[in-house]
Amino acid sequence: MNSTKPTTLFWVLGVLFLLWNAFGCYIYVIDKTASDAALLARENGEAVLAAYKAYPVWASAAYAIAVWGGLIASVMLLLRKKLSMKIFILSLVAAIICFIPTYTAPEMKAAYGPTYWLMPLIVIALGAFEVLWSRAKVKDGTLT
Repeated sequence: MNSTKPTTLFWVLGVLFLLWNAFGCYIYVIDKTASDAALLARENGEAVLAAYKAYPVWASAAYAIAVWGGLIASVMLLLRKKLSMKIFILSLVAAIICFIPTYTAPEMKAAYGPTYWLMPLIVIALGAFEVLWSRAKVKDGTLT
């Protein structure tokens, strides 16, 4: 397949994907390095600490794969590598897995209130868009 020259929109979205996924990695590091004292200092601290303690190891592993995979996929996209699409898919699947406790563990709702479900939906929607965008860019030859 012939290589297609990237459009301005490709570069803008690529940089936005990179920033979004870098932010996800930042939040991951903050989450994973927070002390019990820091969690207790948050609004609704006791419930937040309980939610952190209830979050399963398998979900934490999926969380790591989701955020770091998204960052790697964004870099690969900007390097115009079609491998970015597969990594975006892996990142999206991992994000869906890591959010399972958000919807099934009562500690999550208690800790984060009535809108606890909103951020996972945003993350999944944006992840799906990254997959669809990268797939379209593979098909049109922008990613090689």
